[in-house]
Amino acid sequence: MNFYKLNNSVDPNVTGHVPMQIEDWVEEGYNYLAPYSYRNIPSSGRIEYEVRFPIFKLRNEAKQTDFLQNVHASDRIRLLSPKAKEVLEKYSLDATQWYPIKVLHRNRKLNYFVLYMPNDRQSGFINWKASSFAIVHRNEYNFDRGMMSPKEIAPLALSNYKEYILKVRALRETALKVHPQKIILASHIEYDLFRMKVPFMGYFCSVHLKTAIEEAGLTGF
Repeated sequence: MNFYKLNNSVDPNVTGHVPMQIEDWVEEGYNYLAPYSYRNIPSSGRIEYEVRFPIFKLRNEAKQTDFLQNVHASDRIRLLSPKAKEVLEKYSLDATQWYPIKVLHRNRKLNYFVLYMPNDRQSGFINWKASSFAIVHRNEYNFDRGMMSPKEIAPLALSNYKEYILKVRALRETALKVHPQKIILASHIEYDLFRMKVPFMGYFCSVHLKTAIEEAGLTGF
């Protein structure tokens, strides 16, 4: 099955002619350093504390899309409209945690949801032996036809996520790093929506869910 990464739309006709849709969060007394802050959401694992979200402010020039760009929120979460939530929940999702929130747009409070998926599936959902990696320079690059790529030192074969992490840590204090060249997903993935961390970070959907998103006319994806 084919899978697609869920990215924010970069089409200004969809999102509005703004650098980012969300410009700030507004809630008097909200402390993003407090124990309840959404910035304490873990990189993986369930949210076990009583998280509170502020009211996010949508730029006046931005359009109300079903999937909102938000540089002020962690990349671990996604902001979705009730319509988008309804579409997604008809499919096979990995474990999810949903939180109702408010988004302010032109003095109107809109209903949205925060989506968080506690499981990070890169360990089992990447076919590590079929994927390709290389050891490259951190700050040296090759230029070819206007394209820039890290200067490769040597190819790197990895069998699993543990080997990847060990190699990343071994190179941490050096001028080198591990660079993914081609990521191949496993063939046994049973979910229509799941999340992964490095080396292939993001939220991913099946071709079935992608088709449903398009047919429902969901915007911002």
